[in-house]
Amino acid sequence: MAVVAGIDEAGYGPFLGPLVVSGVAFEVPDGAASEDLWIRLADVVSRSPRDRDHVPVDDSKRLFNQSRGMRHIERTALAFAAAACPRAPDAEPSPNHSPTNEIQPLSVTGTLKGLLEGVASLAEPLDAYPWHRGADFALPLAADPQRLGPDAQRLRSHNGVRFLGARCLPVLVGEFNRLVAAHGTKSATLFLKTARLLTWLWDAWGDHGLVVHVDKHGGRNRYDHLLHEALFGSQVRVVAEGACESIYTVTDGTRRMTLGFYEGGDSRHLPVALASIFSKYLRELFMHSFNAWWCERVPGLKPTAGYAADARRFLRDTAEARRRLAIADFLLVRNL
Repeated sequence: MAVVAGIDEAGYGPFLGPLVVSGVAFEVPDGAASEDLWIRLADVVSRSPRDRDHVPVDDSKRLFNQSRGMRHIERTALAFAAAACPRAPDAEPSPNHSPTNEIQPLSVTGTLKGLLEGVASLAEPLDAYPWHRGADFALPLAADPQRLGPDAQRLRSHNGVRFLGARCLPVLVGEFNRLVAAHGTKSATLFLKTARLLTWLWDAWGDHGLVVHVDKHGGRNRYDHLLHEALFGSQVRVVAEGACESIYTVTDGTRRMTLGFYEGGDSRHLPVALASIFSKYLRELFMHSFNAWWCERVPGLKPTAGYAADARRFLRDTAEARRRLAIADFLLVRNL
């Protein structure tokens, strides 16, 4: 058997709220690593959210907007989370739960805390943020809970494909600001978290003919020097580097990985699309908690998605409350 994985982010550009970088992995039959998983899983998944009989998997930007809400990405993320097989060790230690080599089975319905314990690794405690301190609520928020159980059952193993699991790395604003200050740019911060997921995949499934697809990081075409640093001691060979795709092979003893960074990777490879869905869903859950906390303290406050102009509006509308509550800007606003 071979393993095919995908990595993508959500929340790279906003002023408020976390960046989330996620990785997902599938076990596929030998010889099927290059196949289109949308075709191989066509009986259970669809790119179209209008196809109610199939689980929607596509670039999260096509499945989510403010008017449509999160019901499609929530259905997909919760169903896949519940379908996951036992996982490899965490991508990085988390202060929220003890590291484990075995995944706790996730219910298709549950709570924010339970979901984070199942799929997320945070580098700092949520209690550092007043709007996340003790925050918990029932899930799903928008998806039909009656669909999730049957969805998870069908996704667990189909046509020779097994979903192995997801790991999500939420980068809260304080950590984001510290990493940008330490490494110079937010693109370096994004690659640092991507490297954590690559190491997780490499350590867990490097002996299984690992193939990893990653959505390209902005306009970057060359990743070889970054990969040498991230996978120190491994042999990294450039296969191709260009505007559309940059492809590498990584070897270390019996371990081998083919790694590609693709322009529009979330439209080209199902694992990347699914990683984008996990990232977007977790970011939206954090923003739900964030907005609920602030709206309780500022009557009439309009929630924010955290992007540019609306983030500035939100900061104006909360200026007096932030002074009164002694909220540190370092934990609230990204230093871009």
